[in-house]
Amino acid sequence: MWVGLGSIRDVTTSTAGGLRVGLAVLGAATLLTSCTSEVTGSPVTAAGPPPGTVDIASLDVGNYPTKPAPLGTAGKPEVGAIVEAQRMANYVIGPWEVDPALVVGYIRQPMVLLPGQVSVPMLKQVNQAAERYQFVNGFFVSRRSADDKTFLHHAVLRFPDPGAAAAATAEIARVAGEIQLPMQTSPATPLPIPGHPETVATSSTHNNGPRSWATVRSATPRGPYVLLQQAQAVDVDATAALVAKTLDLQGPLIDQFKATNPAEFADLPLDPTGLLAKTLPIAPKDAILTQRTVYQRLGGLQFQSDPVLSATAFTDAGVDLVSRGKTTVYQAADAASARQLADDFAEEVGVGNKPSDGVAQLPDSRCFSGDAGNHCIASADRYAFEVSATQIADAHQQLAAQYALLMAG
Repeated sequence: MWVGLGSIRDVTTSTAGGLRVGLAVLGAATLLTSCTSEVTGSPVTAAGPPPGTVDIASLDVGNYPTKPAPLGTAGKPEVGAIVEAQRMANYVIGPWEVDPALVVGYIRQPMVLLPGQVSVPMLKQVNQAAERYQFVNGFFVSRRSADDKTFLHHAVLRFPDPGAAAAATAEIARVAGEIQLPMQTSPATPLPIPGHPETVATSSTHNNGPRSWATVRSATPRGPYVLLQQAQAVDVDATAALVAKTLDLQGPLIDQFKATNPAEFADLPLDPTGLLAKTLPIAPKDAILTQRTVYQRLGGLQFQSDPVLSATAFTDAGVDLVSRGKTTVYQAADAASARQLADDFAEEVGVGNKPSDGVAQLPDSRCFSGDAGNHCIASADRYAFEVSATQIADAHQQLAAQYALLMAG
């Protein structure tokens, strides 16, 4: 999974003027959002009755559903392959765990990877090499540092068996080594990765006027998986160390993943936790491959605008599940924890965005407006949730419908 350096700038798209994570996604790109400037203003808390006394019938939910509907199974192997890759996201190391500075979203990511469905330039060539060895599916993440000096693209690809993964490693490494990256000033040369003799890696140098850096591209077989990295840092040693630490963390983690036999993909449940049915649904034609699912803690952090900050909030609130539909729902330990999580989110969203009216009938609902639209946050029982929309009336209706869904039982 190697992408050209220097030529591809951040193409992640913010919602609601740099709002949080996991909101309704616009278009076909997977989005991350950012909230990193100073807080301005205070959130406007909607007036309303105390928690537990909301009259659901009084809420304006527009045409949105308010009753959970069972979702069944994947039904088709190709749908099951997506579900399985979404499950894999819970076992793919986040770049910020390798280096806490790697929190800024980079490239269209995170992404579910499927044969023939990789849209990022240069990844297509690697994907074609992987397909020759019956590539099954995978998951891709990418983050950079705020100073733009370090980044890490990282993916886990699954193959039918360890033999296919080993053969694919050699082919992918060969293809990647032939890709000329922008501003590359030296040929790609073989590079040993400390502590990982099984890894096939190359290094190259790059220069952009006063700035220079080293790039390492690597492929490592691990059972039926291939672990892929493209990393950038100030010099070769630092970059190789970044790859080595990624492998130190990723190898044992993917070993814990209980993979489903592809012959059983069609039978995979779409909503094993039941939380997706309680999440405002997004139409399949509008969804991207990382939506319409429920992630565990690590998988949910992959979509956070600042995963280091959110990791602390998740731990404090006891978040164990994150559901991504048209809205995003976070399952916390209890109602008090969910309210605190909503407060944390509101503080983050308040960075650089203007407070606006919440939903009058929902106590403690908060909304904000920014250049890209509107964002609202609330809690219901043990759940915190957030929505985004271009029009504030739509955001209010989504928020109300999401509350009703969660309280419907």
